[in-house]
Amino acid sequence: MKHFKNYTPITAMPCRHSEAYVEIEPCAALKPYIRCFWGSRDIYTQSAGTAVENVVVPDTCMDIIFTVNYTENSLSGCFCGIDDRAFRVNGRNERSERLSVFAIRFYAWSAVLFAEESMRACRNFSGDASVYFSWLVRVLEQELWEKTAIEEQVRLAEKALLRRMDWRREEPVFMEAVAEILSRRGALRMQELARDIHVSDRQLQRVFRENMGVSPKTFASLVRYQNLWRDILTTPGRPVMDEVCLLQYTDQAHLCREFKRYHGMTIPQARALAGKSVAF
Repeated sequence: MKHFKNYTPITAMPCRHSEAYVEIEPCAALKPYIRCFWGSRDIYTQSAGTAVENVVVPDTCMDIIFTVNYTENSLSGCFCGIDDRAFRVNGRNERSERLSVFAIRFYAWSAVLFAEESMRACRNFSGDASVYFSWLVRVLEQELWEKTAIEEQVRLAEKALLRRMDWRREEPVFMEAVAEILSRRGALRMQELARDIHVSDRQLQRVFRENMGVSPKTFASLVRYQNLWRDILTTPGRPVMDEVCLLQYTDQAHLCREFKRYHGMTIPQARALAGKSVAF
């Protein structure tokens, strides 16, 4: 669907790039389902006393994150479901560690096609990846010890995901509703959505809870916020009132209040964090 291609959610720091964090696009067959693969280029050393700070905002995605700790001889897999709030990740390691990180970032509407459970309980979930993706943990955990370059890890994951994708779990009503929300940039009422795709509000609520873990109203709000965030970075000279009209906020105060609710900070603070040099 063309509207899926036109929607590219971004993080709080879209220009972030280092040996510990790079992003790689998926192959063509997985592009409608995977936002990107990300992680460290290879094994890297995190020196003792290094402060780790990251701001996580609702990007309408779900992530599986594998961390291999060669110092402690351990591997962990964490699944992060769809978030509807911002939070900070802070920490400081006490000793130097050799690490490798590899992650898969699914679009929120597509993770269910690869999961073993429904997405009903995944809102703001952060926990063991085996709860939803035990098959993927089994396939990748040994390989990730040996294949440390992210390009190799991506190829392994792509093969596994293409074999596993379960079309039987794709509900046409759900996908049609997602496409409509994306095409309208999240700026629509739920009564309009139910009317436009010819379903009852009750059915709409059910398919979203089952396949994404949030209500259609929440998802639409997150999509609208994501479009606002991208506009803030790519069209910095656009008047705020233009955004109010384009995205159908009630007024400027409503726009600013909802942005801070989802981003955890004001627009000037968010823009400063993202950096002045932004390219997409």
